[in-house]
Amino acid sequence: MRCEVQNFRFVLFNTILTIVSVCLPLEVSAQVPPSISSPSIESPDALVREVIHNEVQAQSRDQSLWCYREQQQEDAKPARTLQVCQTKDGELERLVALDGRELTSLQAQVEDERIQRVVSHPEQLRAKQKKEREDGEQARNLLATLPDAFLFQCDHKSGNLVTLRFRPNPAFRPSTRSAQVFHHMEGTLVVDAEQKRLVEINGRLTSEVKFLGGLLGHLDKDGTFCVKQQHVGEGHWDLRSMRIQMNGKALFFKTITVLETKSVLDYQPLPRGATLQQAADFLRRDFDVHTASSTGK
Repeated sequence: MRCEVQNFRFVLFNTILTIVSVCLPLEVSAQVPPSISSPSIESPDALVREVIHNEVQAQSRDQSLWCYREQQQEDAKPARTLQVCQTKDGELERLVALDGRELTSLQAQVEDERIQRVVSHPEQLRAKQKKEREDGEQARNLLATLPDAFLFQCDHKSGNLVTLRFRPNPAFRPSTRSAQVFHHMEGTLVVDAEQKRLVEINGRLTSEVKFLGGLLGHLDKDGTFCVKQQHVGEGHWDLRSMRIQMNGKALFFKTITVLETKSVLDYQPLPRGATLQQAADFLRRDFDVHTASSTGK
């Protein structure tokens, strides 16, 4: 049964998160020169089209590497705090706290040994990175359909930030199974009209979503998600926070509840081409500094 639930969850997250693939942790958004035209909300559809074009281009061009601290909570599992470093061979992460409690010396030693095994045998990490790149390409393709999948209406403007409401475009004909969920979704977008960047997206399922006619499972009406991104430095935008709450049934009628929250902070750039060993050394130093600071040593 575990396999079926994981497959259903993959469909769920691939469907929901690809809508906001600009905010995926492995896809840091590079700076794209904004349009020289002044911010305008007279044509919401045109504004969204330009913003989405910029996001897709940013993800395609970026080669930068970053370290950051990630706090995550998934379903009823213990809350985890991770320090993550991106490298040319994939992401390396270190667990630093569980349910807000720092690791014991024994737990920290176990993490050191695990990280060193990954550094010494990076084959699985590279295979994972290859799969994530393939998923990222699919995500960008789905993101590019966003301007066609919805109709947009200006809600309000505050400085450079424009809030737009979106609802399904009845004329949209999805070409993939994942894109079919667009017919069941409405919500708001917040965009930076000057930088032409996506700042926030909030969505709600307006009706039940069935996968393969319900054979693979379904998502209940009123499931919600909220994803925010921010400028993290050097012209780069990346994930700030994410919250997903969905209910439904997986294969064989297993009831599931998906609740995931994530916040990311303390972005620090790494040298281009950073290796796994360099990332491991950075994670070790950062952990030592954080531990010394928290214990007052």
